[in-house]
Amino acid sequence: MTTSPEEKALLADAYEVNKERRELDSANTAAAIQRGLAEARTSRSSKRRRGQWIAVLCAVSLAVAGIMFASLGDLGQQRLTSSEPEVHWGGLEPFRGLLRTDQESATLTSALNHNYVQRVDQTVTMGKYTFTLDALMADENRVILLYSARTDTPSGVYSMANTKLTDASTGHVIDNGSISSIHFSDQNNVLRGRTTFDRSRSTALPEKLNFEFQLSSVVPDRLDDDKGEGNGIEREKQRENSQERKYEFSKKMNVMIALDPKFSIPKTETIPVNQTFKFGEYDVLISDVEISPLVTQVRVDYDPKQKLDYEKESFISDIVQPFEIVTISKKGEKTTLSRNGGRGTGNGMVYTFNSNSLDEPRSIILKMQGKPGKVYENIQDVAKDQFEIKIK
Repeated sequence: MTTSPEEKALLADAYEVNKERRELDSANTAAAIQRGLAEARTSRSSKRRRGQWIAVLCAVSLAVAGIMFASLGDLGQQRLTSSEPEVHWGGLEPFRGLLRTDQESATLTSALNHNYVQRVDQTVTMGKYTFTLDALMADENRVILLYSARTDTPSGVYSMANTKLTDASTGHVIDNGSISSIHFSDQNNVLRGRTTFDRSRSTALPEKLNFEFQLSSVVPDRLDDDKGEGNGIEREKQRENSQERKYEFSKKMNVMIALDPKFSIPKTETIPVNQTFKFGEYDVLISDVEISPLVTQVRVDYDPKQKLDYEKESFISDIVQPFEIVTISKKGEKTTLSRNGGRGTGNGMVYTFNSNSLDEPRSIILKMQGKPGKVYENIQDVAKDQFEIKIK
């Protein structure tokens, strides 16, 4: 199957990220984030709209943060002050291994512990590729799919590509997969993954969904034909260091799902915050926090009277950032919800976090980067300061 140059570039980049992830330590990740932000600024066009620049900046930050989550192990997972009996997830138990590096692990753990999930177990086969949609979960804001895949090639399934989620009745595209999948391969060469789709709660949740995607695998390296030099270990190192990889893709595959009606029951709670903080000459409003079973969203607005250009707006977004949420349940368990996304709104930013609203937390604390009233000369100094906002 023909692979476009864009797909080749993306897959090559993904390979390099996987390789670099094994090499990064916690000290390097902070520097990597700063380099990514700097490169994003220098590469932007002055003709781009302010909102586009903010979106690009956020994407770069999150991409590098994804490496950080993986390299630091359980950073995105739930962290509890006391141990609880582990809830058994039945047929979905193999996905527990996925949560060790998944930046949405707290959300998935909460949803699965409360059985906020729909078992699907639909399998489709296309040529040498076999895909099973094991389960899904949905709310007004997101749809999360859990899947497993395999192929009969020795290299196994490399990744999922070209994903698209549509309303099966109308064909309307809901999303193309706003958060990249994080995969886990077990000893039987089965790839297990999770992919997330954002949606607008201004429209009703569809009764049926159609999930379209392709699977890819690595074409066996020529070094496997004993054309490489040295012994087996040396040839493996040559494969690891090779910058050129060949990939093949399945034909487009589809899975259609009838959604469980329980997901259509509104569970979104909006908590007004309306607290304004001054950072240097700029006023920043923490507007509200929106909580649903699968995502927590924090809205940050900038005063429209300030007439910010995109450089000033990007500077503010670098300084004033919510970086984590800490919740305490009725039983006293503390959970840290990591940030996993963000987007520009034109008047500010919306930052997305994990959610454990199904645990019914009695306390929610938002932790912000920066210090109100302080003027910062550089971004490095900002990370040293933080303050807290009590949401609940």
